[in-house]
Order: sequence, then C-alpha cells, then structure tokens
Amino acid sequence: MTTITLDYALAELPSSQHRAGLAGLVLMLQWLKRQPGKRKGVAEVTGLHAAGATIELDEKGIAELLDCAYAAAKGEVESGTLRKDKAKETVEPLRTEERQTTDKAGKVQTKTVYIYPAVVPRGAFLLEWDPTRQGDRGLWIKLWRDTVWTVLRGVPAQRAPYEARADKTPTEDAAKAWKALAKPDASDELASTYFIGAQATSAENVAFRDRNRFLFLLHFWPFVAQIYVPQVVDNDGKSTFEGCALAIPDVANLAVFCEELEEVMLGRPVEVAAYLPRGAVIDIVEEVGLDLLRQLRTHLSKKLAKVRFGDLLLGIDVAHLKKEGNNVRLLASARVEAGAVLDEYERVRGAFWNPRFRQVRLRALVRGKPWFSGFDRLLTTTGYDQTFGNSHFRRDAREAFRIEADMNDATDNPENPEKLENAETSDTRGPAPIEALIYRMVGGYLTRKLRTKYQLEWAKVKDSPALKAEYEKQKERLAKDAFLAIRSRTGPDFIEYFTGTLCSVPQHVGEEGFLALTRALMTDTDKVRTLTLLALSARA
Repeated sequence: MTTITLDYALAELPSSQHRAGLAGLVLMLQWLKRQPGKRKGVAEVTGLHAAGATIELDEKGIAELLDCAYAAAKGEVESGTLRKDKAKETVEPLRTEERQTTDKAGKVQTKTVYIYPAVVPRGAFLLEWDPTRQGDRGLWIKLWRDTVWTVLRGVPAQRAPYEARADKTPTEDAAKAWKALAKPDASDELASTYFIGAQATSAENVAFRDRNRFLFLLHFWPFVAQIYVPQVVDNDGKSTFEGCALAIPDVANLAVFCEELEEVMLGRPVEVAAYLPRGAVIDIVEEVGLDLLRQLRTHLSKKLAKVRFGDLLLGIDVAHLKKEGNNVRLLASARVEAGAVLDEYERVRGAFWNPRFRQVRLRALVRGKPWFSGFDRLLTTTGYDQTFGNSHFRRDAREAFRIEADMNDATDNPENPEKLENAETSDTRGPAPIEALIYRMVGGYLTRKLRTKYQLEWAKVKDSPALKAEYEKQKERLAKDAFLAIRSRTGPDFIEYFTGTLCSVPQHVGEEGFLALTRALMTDTDKVRTLTLLALSARA
C-alpha cells in the first residue's frame, strides 16, 4: 500500500499546541512499536532530532494510530441525582446503591447513589506513566480521563471517536485523515475540538483554518499537556476546585523532550488531596507552568548535561478551562517563560500553609511585584477570621518575614523576644530594609505594652505554663486591637495612628531607621500600612 512521508520542523509549526502535538505523535508511535503482536500497517518515526521528526504512514497505520489515541471502554459512574435527558425525562440508571457517610458531628447518614454507564478513555502510554497505577486505574490517569471527557470533549458530539471504539463500531476518522494527508498542504477548518479557543470565524469574519498535516498533530497534544486543578477559596474559607488548567509545553528540543518526559511523569507525587493527586492542585493558574518547568529542571539536573534546560523548552502556555452546561469556557490564558522567576518559585514553593496567603504570594511572584504586594486588598476586604484570626495565616506571615526580610537572627528569637528591644536595625552594612524596621517596631511595641500594661515579661513567664499562656493571650489581644484599628484607617489617619501608637513606646531603631521610616510613611503610606498589618499578624 502507498505510504506518505511527513517531514515536520518545530520552527514551522504555528503554535505550542502543534509542537506538543508533534511530541505526542512521536511518543505514541514509539509506544506502539513496543506493543506485542503484529502491526496492522505502517506508522513509524523514521527520523527524530532536536529540530523535528519524519513520520511515515499508510491508511492502515493511521487507523491503528487513531484507534490507540481514542481507545475507550465501557465503564460505570456514580451520580448523586437521577439524570435527565433533553426532554427533561428521567434516565433510568443501571442500578442504585446505598452509601454510608459520616458528617462532621460523627452522625452516620445513608445516601442513595445512581449508577450509570460511562465511556472511559484509556490514555495509551499515559496509564503506564502513572506513578499511582493499580491495574487500569490511577490518580493521574483518572484526572486525564476526566479532563478529556468533561472539558476537552465536554460537548457530547465531540466524544464520538471514543464512543465508537468503546462500542466496537466502525469509524471513518482514519479514512478522512488519510484523504486529508494525501494533500498535506491543503487547508481545512480548525475546530475547537482540537485547538483551544478556535472558532468558526474570528471577530473580523476570518475563518479558522490550518494545513492538513498540521491539523493531524492536534490529535496528540493532550498526551503531552500536563493537567492541574486550580483551588479557589470562598469568603468562608472553604476550598473548591474550578475547572482545569493545562500546561502545554512549547517544545524546543524534540528528541530530548521525548526521551525525558516519561521519567518526569513517573516522578510525579503520589499523595492524595480529596480525590485528586496532591501534585495537581494549584493556587493560581500561572503556577501550572512554573511547576512543570520545576519538574523538568529538577529531572535534568540529575542527569549528565546533554542539553541546557533553557534549550529544551521555549516556555509553557497555560489555559484555564471550565465547562458550563454544554459550553467549555476559556477562563484565562498565560505564558510562562523559563527564567529567573523559577528560582524564586523553588524557594517559596511549599513554604506557606494558608491557601489565601499562598495565592497572594505566588501572584506577586509571577507578576514581578514585591513579596507583600496584594496583601493590602486581602487584609482589608477579607473576613478577620480568614486572616489575622487564622493561625495558619499568622504562621505564614512569620515565615514570609523570615524568608523575605531575613528576620530569623538572634535578635528575633521567639524564645527571647526581649532581645529585640536592644537590637539596632542598622549595622556596618547600612540601614535595615523597611520590612525589618516595621517588623521589629511591632515587636517592640507589643513587648513594651505587655510589660507596662500587664506587668508581663518573657523572662519571668517562660518557665510557668499558666503565666506563659496569659502572656500569649494578652499579646494576641494587643496585636488584634492594633490590627483592627489599622485596617479601618488609610492615608493621614493611618499615619496618625502609627506615630501615636507604635511610636508611643521607646523604639531602638537608630537615627537612620527613623529617617527611613519617616520617608516611607510620607511617600509610600500604603506599603507601610500593608507591612504593619502583616507584622502584627506575624507577631501575634
């Protein structure tokens, strides 16, 4: 039978999805070659190098390739409610089952679930690359399958290739692909089924079209894209998951990328968060790209330097998608480059416990803003119990000052807070940063007020559990009162409160420290206010 030879160069492909698709095609063909049994046709990689690949195909080979890409089986899914069809008629389930659950109060409740038939995409080589795999299941492959079915193929008409193979009925997609590839440079419609964000026509009434040989690659990019789930925290502090975020690698070195991706994916975390792999849960969409870059760099750093990390990828394209009814919306998109921000991400990743704190800190990082940027809005618009009143938030504030302002030396030892009274905030290296000045001034204020108002000193209470508890209680009360007072004041009102309250006790900051603080109060009042709120949270 006649074969077609397709030469692909990364540089000629129009998007990261196409370049990821070429990587997915190469990986699929390499996996097929390792499968037992006789091949049905010709579908193989005849050339692979850094800048591209050569693929040889015939019609039977294309059919086998697409059968693997869209392999699916009949399965079952649980639903908490009875389904309705388009006519609003009840769809009868296969069966019903009873489930027992225990609520927060410890009360056991019985819940009825309805079992419906479902089509489950297999995922080809992705199942073998799941570090949590048990038989045909695993946390990571389930996430991929759910994303394909509910988002990438969220519209029922888009699921036909999987449903046909699950039903073992003939398909026409291979014949259509063979016919299209016979004219590889002819163009055809580019549908959103294969390309995120594609439309029938643009706002300027220009049709979305692509070359046939480029379109063919779009069957395979989902096998290379990494899937994450953004975590959203509501006003009550409850976390929910919103859609999915895809990290689409913009491949710059095809040969090395295809060689290394398997080990990277096998090295993903195996811990569970709710029903998801913990490593897939993120706080902000941009973190998707940073985490994938981190994994690749960590993996490559353990191997001999065959290629520089910066030459492996041009960057990561990120798409945040969510299904609403029968429509799939693109909520956000971003581009993350492999740069210095990755070093910062490595440093702060995992340092913070509170989801809100993490989100604000990471958002400042990816936007190139100071570490405290964004906390002004969070601290003044979010409920008190979700910020100062949350022990994890206060712990994260302390950790942020330790990491960002280097407030972890002997002068700030929590076992001996009295030392900060005698600590000058300037030395031979020059004046201390404004963050350090404010942090120490807040500590000095709380320590002095505890001594003068409640006759409590750390040296006298540290060996008595009862007195130590009273010390901590009154310290938190003082910090809370100041926090709430500052939160309701801005501009001149805040300056008046700061100078009349925090500066009402002796502060050992030196002349340079007072000059720096005065300049900051006059020229960057909001910054001082934000840092003061954070410092009160940290030192409470």
